[in-house]
Amino acid sequence: MARRGDLGSAVTRSAYLLREGRGLLPGLVDRAEVRDAAAAWTGPVNCVTARTDRVDVDALFIRPDGCVARALPTGQDLDATTPVRALGTWFGQPV
Repeated sequence: MARRGDLGSAVTRSAYLLREGRGLLPGLVDRAEVRDAAAAWTGPVNCVTARTDRVDVDALFIRPDGCVARALPTGQDLDATTPVRALGTWFGQPV
C-alpha cells in the first residue's frame, strides 16, 4: 500500500519517515509525472508531498540510510539521471 502524505499540514522530519528502513521520495512541487513514475515502488518507498522554499529542485530520492541519491532539478524532464532511475538501482525493477 502506498504511503502518501502532505507534510505541509504538520512538521514531519525525514528521520521519522525513514525509520522503517524504506526509501523516501518527497515531491517538492506537485508534478504528476513524478508521482506516477514513483508509484511502482510504493512498497519499498514512502512517496510524500512536501513544501519547501527551495526553487532549484522538484523532487529528491533519499536512500533508506538518509543520503540523497538523486535530485530532480526544477523543470527537468524525467530521464536516466532522475530519481526514478535511482529507485530502480536501489530497489530493482518495479513489480
